[in-house]
Amino acid sequence: MEHLSYDAAGKINLNNIYNNSDPTAYFSTLSRLSYRIPQDAKPRFQQLIEARRNTTEAEASKVVDLGCSYGVNSALLKHGFSMDELYRIYETAEADDPAFLLQQDRDGYAGRSDGALEMVGVDPAGRAVSYAVDAGILDAGVATNLEEREPTAQDVAAIENADLIISTGCVGYVTEISLERLLQASLDSRPWMAHFVLRMFDFGAAEEMLSQHGYVTEKLQGLFPQRRFASTEEQQHVLDNLSRLGIDATGAEETGWYLAELHVARPEAVAKSLPLNEILKDNSLHTA
Repeated sequence: MEHLSYDAAGKINLNNIYNNSDPTAYFSTLSRLSYRIPQDAKPRFQQLIEARRNTTEAEASKVVDLGCSYGVNSALLKHGFSMDELYRIYETAEADDPAFLLQQDRDGYAGRSDGALEMVGVDPAGRAVSYAVDAGILDAGVATNLEEREPTAQDVAAIENADLIISTGCVGYVTEISLERLLQASLDSRPWMAHFVLRMFDFGAAEEMLSQHGYVTEKLQGLFPQRRFASTEEQQHVLDNLSRLGIDATGAEETGWYLAELHVARPEAVAKSLPLNEILKDNSLHTA
């Protein structure tokens, strides 16, 4: 990880891995950083999907993944892979033969697919979204920046009638603007939301927006490791940011990991009738 640069939040700049024609650089880089939050998020998302199915009395579910990149959450939820499996697949992938890699992925993901779960990805990284759709990782993709523009009619057709809207790290770079635009596209279905948010980013504005739409947001107790810090300088940037926010990093980020919290938002009537702790029954967290 040489010649590191940092963004305004103090994180290393990884823009070069997020929008390539294939996901090999993405997985090789994130593997070195022990990126793991989709794996820890997976059982929580699965429990929420199952609870949502029970409330709607429908087997089929539609999940919209904000900040989907190459469809990692879909690879885990819809196709049953683990992060370790994905790291192994792309570690040995034929990156210099893109046609072979794409066909290999089409075959691999087709063989492990949950037809009752529809996964739609949203991300401004057009090449990443296109690859995930072409490979069959995602059922559909929307390559747009919802911070800057309203979804088109075509976008809405892809994301509407969602059951669950999720993210595993993009909140902070996207705001309540994106979340509200996704929500407005699915107002009739009243989707639930589940967002893993790094502690250095405030979810308050999003929570206020959701409240205005009749939603209650609950934060699950506990912290979820996202990835290791790439350098001592990156860690110090984050520790400084947390200190300015009055957040104690003792025994937490000071151990060398980005840590996230899970925010779950549901319509008020649902939140009252179905307590979150009855859905997320096993809340034991993996330690970094």
